[in-house]
Amino acid sequence: MGEMSMKKTVIFLLTSIIFLSILTPITCYAEYNDSINLRADIACMICVDNDEAIFNKNYNKKSAPASLTKIMTALVALDRCEDLQSPVVISQYAIDSLVGTDSSTAGLVPGEKVTMYDLLNCLLVKSANEAAIAIAEYVGGSVPAFLDMMNKKAKDLGCIGTNYVNVHGLDQDGQYTTAHDMYLICKEAMKNPVFKKIVGQTSYTMPKTNMNDERILPSTNFMINSNYTDCYVPYATGIKTGTTDDAGRCFITMASKNGYNYIAIVMGVDPEDAVAGENAENIAFIECKKMIEWTFANIRYKVVAQENEVITVLDVKYSWATDFLELVPSEDVAALVPSNLDASSVYIQPDTDTPEFVKAPVKKGEKIGTATVYYAGEEIATVDMVASKNVSRSIILALGGAIETAWNSVIGKIIFILLILLAGGYIGYTVFINKKSGKKARR
Repeated sequence: MGEMSMKKTVIFLLTSIIFLSILTPITCYAEYNDSINLRADIACMICVDNDEAIFNKNYNKKSAPASLTKIMTALVALDRCEDLQSPVVISQYAIDSLVGTDSSTAGLVPGEKVTMYDLLNCLLVKSANEAAIAIAEYVGGSVPAFLDMMNKKAKDLGCIGTNYVNVHGLDQDGQYTTAHDMYLICKEAMKNPVFKKIVGQTSYTMPKTNMNDERILPSTNFMINSNYTDCYVPYATGIKTGTTDDAGRCFITMASKNGYNYIAIVMGVDPEDAVAGENAENIAFIECKKMIEWTFANIRYKVVAQENEVITVLDVKYSWATDFLELVPSEDVAALVPSNLDASSVYIQPDTDTPEFVKAPVKKGEKIGTATVYYAGEEIATVDMVASKNVSRSIILALGGAIETAWNSVIGKIIFILLILLAGGYIGYTVFINKKSGKKARR
């Protein structure tokens, strides 16, 4: 068998292996909704480190946010209020606007002087609605002005499914959000050390004011309180609860362990879905806890494609030295996958920007195209494909290729025909002159 035939055989075998590996991935799942019984209408658990969703059940569905609204209220206040010890006087409107709502409060009264820091604790620990209104009036000058700030902040964070018409989260037409938007909001909020400290408390001791004695405000978040054994997760911190008729039971928390950081969200949980032995009032915490414990027990960050792994093989033009070039990932690719599965569960497919062939010269490490990493048929990462080796160019083959390219174009063919005509004319003219000169010489 000649050298050229051998090279073609190798190319065929390598291409066949790659093609077959693409067709036969191991069956597994990139999102694990079926791994546990998720009773929440909306649920998601997303890795803060790379924004990869482990659980995703309706996380783009619009829903009433209940008191999850207060996370944005606090975030805007922290953005715009430099002095958290500045005194705030509780207005009559902050109290009267909640009459008949039977909503959560911290017992603040009109004329009471408290600090902005105290109000934020009332807002996030006790989920006090009058605190939300007082914050809005102080920071925004009015509730409508503060609402404009909240909606602008949501837009700035990339929240496309969120709109606020009040600052506390009571059910109202036009007020909605999504779990994915809440993830973006919470991810931003947890970067603020004051916010993170406040939501991590099991209670807050409210100092004595001009109109109230010192009081203890218990947190509505049972997941961070070891007294609630059915809800407690020792490596969880914050963030916020919410409950209304339209929203159902809602809860968001952040869990961090062994270098992994997740935000878990459940919305629209119905206490009537509780089973025997469960406290129906704690069902949102229980749902979140199931996602958290399963994820930390089963999911690991692993390398799923190595930089020396051949993704595809391309024909090479204009080189005597080689007829094909292997493309490999530009770097190792890692993703969150089940801890008991290896990289063979993943396949990599070249994207449409990958050329059919390459022209020499090519440098090792040169980007040739991109590829998508799939896990159970779902995209989990993208990576640049680069040349695995240097490929030198043959000047003769390159020149031949240039001629071929020119001939394959209309303009090239016209030029080539003109050159032939010119050459033929020149030869004919030369023959004519020579014959004429010969006749004169014979005379």
